[in-house]
Amino acid sequence: MAVLDTGQGRFVCDGTTVVELRGEIDIATADQVFATLVTAASDGCVVVDLSEVEFIDASGVNALVGAMRAAVRAHHHLALAAPPAQLTRILDVLALHAVLPTHPDVDTALAAHRSMVPAPRRR
Repeated sequence: MAVLDTGQGRFVCDGTTVVELRGEIDIATADQVFATLVTAASDGCVVVDLSEVEFIDASGVNALVGAMRAAVRAHHHLALAAPPAQLTRILDVLALHAVLPTHPDVDTALAAHRSMVPAPRRR
């Protein structure tokens, strides 16, 4: 697996969008999820709220990883909040927690993001 260059110094965080996903993320919905997350990540940093996701398969995980890659290319962060137990197990087995930062809930993800963002430079 290729390692993403997530050097924090190059990231631009003008704001954070919370994208709420619901239901099933599978082969039928993964492309739409990917497109939604890539669009959000092109505009700024993203927290993906997974608290209402009932099921995710390999195509869903692939959509999340692809969205993370797109966010990194745009110099934005992407983090997962409240992943279902099934996704947490998948991330553990595939050792993807380093690629897809996860948090227990949206508030924790937003707080963690704020702590990563450097203070604005003054001239």
